[in-house]
Amino acid sequence: MSGIPSSNPVAHGGGTHSSTPPARSENQSSSRTIDDRKLESRSRVLDLARDSWQILAVVGAFIISMLIVPVMLNVPVGDDWVYTRSVEILLQEGRVEILDLSVVTLIFQVFWGALFSLFFGTSFGSMRLSSTILFLLSGVAMYGICLEMGVRKARAALGAAIYLFNPLSYVLAFTFMTDPQFASLMVIATYFYVRGLQLERPSHRAIIIGSAFAAMAFLVRQQGLLIPLAVGLYLFTARRWRFDRAGIITALRVAGIPILIMAGYYLWLIFSHGTPEQQGAFVDTIRSTGWESTRLLTFRMTYMELAYMGFFAIPVTAATFWHFLSGARDAIDRKLAWLHFAVLFMIMIAGGMIAFASANRLWPFISQYLGLHGLGPQDLIGGRDQLIGNDVRRVFTYLIFASTALLVMTVFRRFRLGASPERATASLVASLTIWQIVGIMPPSFHFASWIVSVDRYLLPLLPFAIAFALWSVKDIKLSLPVAWIVTGFLAFYSIAGTRDFLIFQDATWDMGEEAIGLGVTYTQLDAGAGWDGYYLYDQGLESGIATQSPGGSPWWTDLFAKATNSSYIVTSGVPHGWGEETIMLRQEYSSWLHDSPQYIYLLRRPGIPGPP
Repeated sequence: MSGIPSSNPVAHGGGTHSSTPPARSENQSSSRTIDDRKLESRSRVLDLARDSWQILAVVGAFIISMLIVPVMLNVPVGDDWVYTRSVEILLQEGRVEILDLSVVTLIFQVFWGALFSLFFGTSFGSMRLSSTILFLLSGVAMYGICLEMGVRKARAALGAAIYLFNPLSYVLAFTFMTDPQFASLMVIATYFYVRGLQLERPSHRAIIIGSAFAAMAFLVRQQGLLIPLAVGLYLFTARRWRFDRAGIITALRVAGIPILIMAGYYLWLIFSHGTPEQQGAFVDTIRSTGWESTRLLTFRMTYMELAYMGFFAIPVTAATFWHFLSGARDAIDRKLAWLHFAVLFMIMIAGGMIAFASANRLWPFISQYLGLHGLGPQDLIGGRDQLIGNDVRRVFTYLIFASTALLVMTVFRRFRLGASPERATASLVASLTIWQIVGIMPPSFHFASWIVSVDRYLLPLLPFAIAFALWSVKDIKLSLPVAWIVTGFLAFYSIAGTRDFLIFQDATWDMGEEAIGLGVTYTQLDAGAGWDGYYLYDQGLESGIATQSPGGSPWWTDLFAKATNSSYIVTSGVPHGWGEETIMLRQEYSSWLHDSPQYIYLLRRPGIPGPP
């Protein structure tokens, strides 16, 4: 044993020392390792925050705005009630039901809304929150798309802010409509496709994630299938895809999940659920439209799509206008730049005159959620007061034409500057843009002979217009203060307008509940499209009755609420010819954008005897 070193310190003359210190030293080393990892992790987070502070600031601003807008008000907007009913059926009865009024696929939205119901309860507010959160996530993806296109971080954060705070996207984000949910998923899918198909650093995983989000987008609106189609056609035309083993694998990565989801959905729809009535009527409407009407609709929509893309890009074009025209000689001749701009500007004016020769249309051309009265649809008798006059509209129309002309000119200029990885990415985004333009057409057929289309259908063009605007001027000096001032103005209008609209909706529903409390029955009351549809659609469908409201009643009583006789109406104004004796209740509501008091009324139709 004498040759074995003893662990007893006494045997080595260690005196009072023991074996404890080495063990304590090991524990201290382990503790230091954990502390080092914590410090390293904290350092990583701080580095990420410093590196991404611009987009974090934009996200923070959006979250703050959610504290101003009453997100959780339990009132529907537009067709919210239709989709909320599907969520309620899923949670209460355990089955997926797409109402006959639904033209869209809807499945993802129903389950996404149901998820939020588990945390916040089933209400119009929690449904609205599900859209808002998804939209906010897509704002981060918008930032990523700009970065992948070679846009610097400060400008990419600007792009995300323009996207998040544009009036059309912002007001729709505070609804449970399919449009914001589809657009959000489309943007996220676009980011992952763009990230995965980069020439210099491709990622198979990102492509598959992109295809999964494209499938989710399809499960909201049918045009989600156009996303992988656009990606595939880009790969084919760019000669990045061939019909071989590698090409088949790439095709499966790009489109395999969406195709499987589409096949499963239609098998379920046809053999289990049954095709909703309006989906069948939607196809019949397209088939019955003649060639001349289709040609006219295509021409008008092309004109308006260009105009709206100019509007979406206006913070960027405003910030680059003078810099581009004064400094363009390094890229193209300055005089040629002026000539191009003037020609494109006149084409926009001429196009508008031809497209709407008999209508004298000014901005906004296809108003529904972005209108003269503010934000949100006019789905109540009386609507809301107009905010701007025709002189202001005319000036704004010309500004939008100028923005469109500059956007088109800068994009064409940028594509002519030669091949690069960023231009390849821009080509992919261009393919996605073109196919989403195609996707706007089918739902517009429903409105072709009426109001042409509605502005919410153009929402998918918003992120692409912004991305192209920033990419096309990435080599040109951009006045960021001007861009942020314009974006800030749009953000203020978006927040105030959305807040006003939700308060207006809340006042409408409060008055409807007051009427019920006074003894008015649901079948006697018209309180707007959302109220009538939510409370009376099922009853009218089950009873199969004809429209009970008198002639001259609004469109929604015939479509949603055949059961009401409209003896009592909730309105924002007293119709011409109705005396003071018809007013049962009047309530003022708050509006930041209108400078005069705003009221909601409960009226009794003339000739209806006494209070209920």
